[in-house]
Amino acid sequence: MKNIQIILNAILSKDIFEYLTFDQNFEVVDSSAGLVKYLEKSPKVGSDILDFLPELVGSEEEIQEIFSKPHLNYVLESVYKNDYYVNISIEHYDVDRLLVLIHDITDVTLTQQQLLQYSNESILINNTLQNILDSQNALLFVTHNNIITYTNEQFMHYFGVKRMKDLQRKNLKIYEYFDSSLKSYEALYERVNSKEEYIVINKDTFILQATIVESSHTLFTLTKVTKLSNEMQQDTLTGAYKKSYFNTQLKRLINNKEEGIVVVLDLDDFKLINDTYGHQAGDDILKAFVKLIQDNIRGNDIFARWGGEEFLLLLEHTNIEHALKKLESLRTIIDRYTFKHVGHMTASFGVACKEEDDDMHSLLQRADQALYQAKDKGKNCIVFKKA
Repeated sequence: MKNIQIILNAILSKDIFEYLTFDQNFEVVDSSAGLVKYLEKSPKVGSDILDFLPELVGSEEEIQEIFSKPHLNYVLESVYKNDYYVNISIEHYDVDRLLVLIHDITDVTLTQQQLLQYSNESILINNTLQNILDSQNALLFVTHNNIITYTNEQFMHYFGVKRMKDLQRKNLKIYEYFDSSLKSYEALYERVNSKEEYIVINKDTFILQATIVESSHTLFTLTKVTKLSNEMQQDTLTGAYKKSYFNTQLKRLINNKEEGIVVVLDLDDFKLINDTYGHQAGDDILKAFVKLIQDNIRGNDIFARWGGEEFLLLLEHTNIEHALKKLESLRTIIDRYTFKHVGHMTASFGVACKEEDDDMHSLLQRADQALYQAKDKGKNCIVFKKA
């Protein structure tokens, strides 16, 4: 019975949740529409988060510390709110905001309570456990001695196998999708270790979690990020992707050793726009700028907002010659466009091509340095910085 409880606690589903973000004053910045299900009323921008989550009262200093120490998080488990059981987790989102995830664990919690009623009927318990595992929307697999020893049906279906023997013959190494330098599931667990990390498999993005079951087995959970609402992946103001999503896609490209170009770009002299015409005019220009870019790139190109007027562009499966031609086309389109409020504006581009020994930091740093060089050259130009 002890093992049953451990496994059940470990597989709390992560694909049913809502979210909100708040700033250092504990004021709400944005939130998902479905949050009202747990809070009775939807938080408004600027509202005090403690009015909606009084469970956090008394922990303000601990939570505030996450702003300066992004590796920290704050978790409340099995909180009963508005007739639902939820897990509440708080983690670093960016320099100005923390992210609160409200995970609905009602079904699993109630099922666990029902199982406790049958503690002396092991056959029924094991059958019920199997049904629970197979009913999860997440992909579940258990490893022992660096071998996958158990999976649920969803995992088998996703990887196109019907039997455990077929899976073992396939020699599937999930850890290599996370980081090609990893050599074992033990190493993968050490990297994840009860945190939520992103992993890309076959161009699908998953949230990866790992939990030790007893002392000899590890349970891994893969929850598809595509189940997240679009608003979780997109910048609220402009509709471009958020940097966190860009990072996920760039990490996938690097881990899979795929060809790609990273571009850092921004609007020249944008601060003068805000100072002269006001922030509303600045917002309108950013929206128009994003639409111009989105309308003139491929569907699989990743365009994200880094912050302020600075943006990121990931061009996959193309070489530097083709990329520079495309970027010159974008520069010209912006140069010729008439922006509301101000008319003519220009943009500068910093470009880096992924090399074999690049990681995310080196690639982004090189593109960012190229952008500074473009500014020094007089702006409204493209600079490519080689490794």
